[in-house]
This record gives sequence, C-alpha cells and structure tokens, in this order.
Amino acid sequence: MHPDQPDKTAAPGSHDDFGRIDTWDQARADNWAKALDLRAAGDDQVRLRESILELAAVRTGETVVEIGCGTGPLLPALAQAIGPAGRVIGVEPQPVLADIAHARIVERGLADRVRILRERGAATSIAEGSADLCLAQTVLCHLPAPDREATLQHMMHIVRRGGRVMSADQDAETWVIDHPDRALTRRLVTFYAEQRFADGWTGRRLRGWFVRAGLLGVQSRAMIVVDTSAESYQFKIAVDRARTAMRAGWISEAECAGWVAALEAEAAAGRFFSSLNFYIAIGRVP
Repeated sequence: MHPDQPDKTAAPGSHDDFGRIDTWDQARADNWAKALDLRAAGDDQVRLRESILELAAVRTGETVVEIGCGTGPLLPALAQAIGPAGRVIGVEPQPVLADIAHARIVERGLADRVRILRERGAATSIAEGSADLCLAQTVLCHLPAPDREATLQHMMHIVRRGGRVMSADQDAETWVIDHPDRALTRRLVTFYAEQRFADGWTGRRLRGWFVRAGLLGVQSRAMIVVDTSAESYQFKIAVDRARTAMRAGWISEAECAGWVAALEAEAAAGRFFSSLNFYIAIGRVP
C-alpha cells in the first residue's frame, strides 16, 4: 500500500500493544515494563500522579482499587494515603507487570496494606460496594467500546454508594512534537491517534462517558506532560511510533528513516520538545 494512502479500514487500535497483552512474550513484556518505568520517572508524570491523588482526596482507612496498575508507580503513594488501617488493591492482568508491581510492594514493606490481583478490570473478584475509590490510569484508552463500558460499569459496581470512580487518560491527538517536517509529522500524529489506541480521543471523552454512566458531580482536570530530553520516554516512544507507522504502511521506509534522523539531530542540538495532554475525570457513585 502506498504510504500516502494508508489502510483506513484498519480498526482503531490495530497497532496498540496494550490492546493485546495476552500475546506478549517475555521480551515484549520486559521492554514495556522498562518503558513504563521510564515514563513514570518523568517530572511531569510525577506531577500527574500528584494531581490524581489531590483530586481523588484519599483518606486514612479507605479501600482503594487501581485498575491496570502496571508496574505499580501509583501504589506506594496510595498506600501512604490510606495508612495502616486502609488497603490498596492493584488489578493487573499482564503477569510480568503484575509480578513487578508485587515485588516492589514487598521491597517497600507495604505488603500488609497492598495486594496485587492478576485480573481484568471488567471481571475482578473484588466484592460489590467494598471500595471507597476505584481509579484507572491510561487504561480506558486501550479498551474497545464494549470492554471500556464493561470496565467502567464494574468500577462503579465495586465502589460503595457515594464513593468515587476516577480515570486519567491521554488524548492522542494532542500530541505535539517539534520537528522540521510538518506534513509527515501530521501524518504520524494521525496514525498515533487512530491506530495506537482503541479510542485516541479518550481524554476529551472521559467526562461524557462518566456522565452517561450515571456518575454524579463529575469533575475534570487537564495537565500537559512535557519532555525535552533525548533520554525521555516521549523521545523513545516517538521513534517507536514512526517505526510502527512504517510497518503499518502509513509512511515509507525512507520517510521513517528521514524523520527519525531529523528528530535525532534536533535532540543532539538540545532542541527536542514533545508534549501530550492528559485529562482526569472523577465522579461519585449514586
């Protein structure tokens, strides 16, 4: 297929690794674990987690569930917020990520108040109405509509009346990257939004989804995550997006090589810039 005429019939999320975690081998899981750790270490990602905690208003003694906890960067802060009388449950279906999250909880001496379940968000074994807060971070964006709706409904199911449901997700079409080739960069942003997520507009749609699900008093917050280092997650993932777009036929091999080379040159000159908008929504269970 000509790269100027990409396959528009491909379903959204056709090139989303997190939409098919059941197919990961050990190497792919290890690579993503390293990438997630790199992302979590970014200064703005730290501030994003702080914003999540502030808006969540977690209190001592509460029960908090995180759906899709990954390697667990948010779990220690949740454990500190709920104190010894509370409990935190991390739900993660990918075995390698779940094992890493569990090992880190044990290393931090938090196993008495945090446990990890290897389950899917739409079908956890957590009892109905047993949680005060259920949250997900960059999870709903990877789920096709039926799975997303089932997951959100289950999040509401396990939270008590008056408890909170929360999600933080990126909006892929807000990806901004400084690059000399504007036309090709626009094509890559379109590929990213259309193919790397089940719904690349998840961030902007969160509030509407929460309202339609019946959650009350829905609040929203936005945050821009910026990276300027060639060692950052956003630099490495930008290169990955270009190469994935090439393999998918959205750009040619020559276009990919040229785009990556130009990006590397910008980074070497200290001019790398990339940002992405994240949106948080929180509502109460009726």
